[in-house]
Amino acid sequence: DTALAIRKLQHEHRIGTAWVIDVDAHKGDGTASIFSDDASTTTLSVHMAHGWPLDRPERMPDGSTHPSFISSDIDVPIDSGDESAYVSALEASLDKLATYPQPDIAVVLLGADPYEHDALPSTAPLQLSLEQLSARDALIYDFLETTGVPQAYLMAGGYGERAWEPYPPFLESVILRRLST
Repeated sequence: DTALAIRKLQHEHRIGTAWVIDVDAHKGDGTASIFSDDASTTTLSVHMAHGWPLDRPERMPDGSTHPSFISSDIDVPIDSGDESAYVSALEASLDKLATYPQPDIAVVLLGADPYEHDALPSTAPLQLSLEQLSARDALIYDFLETTGVPQAYLMAGGYGERAWEPYPPFLESVILRRLST
């Protein structure tokens, strides 16, 4: 969906370039694959180091790379048990992203599935607390505000009865910031 939206905006000449910042639990393999040979869109994915979609063979029967293993421009795999390093790893990746040309828009896939209470079994290797998710979201928002890049947030991932819990703190924070300016 993200790639289609970016392509439509490019086709309509509303934007020329984009950043995709994907912090869903799973590797952003779709956008990485679609934009792998396209300098107009830079992809960043912070994701589980292991598990779906990285639990399949790296090579297709014809010997080509499986799309799940095509690298994003910036990939940040987080091992299970390394959740305490998540926010600092994200910060380092955003610093690296800042070295790329500034785009016309940044699309943020704000996944709720890294949440420690997510119900999807395949997200179990990444267990972030609400505090860590709030720090993640604030870091991305502050980074984009500082750079002045227009931003669009898409609620991504998130499964089960508690999937909504990571979003209200972020939305409340943004609304309060916007009202105070």
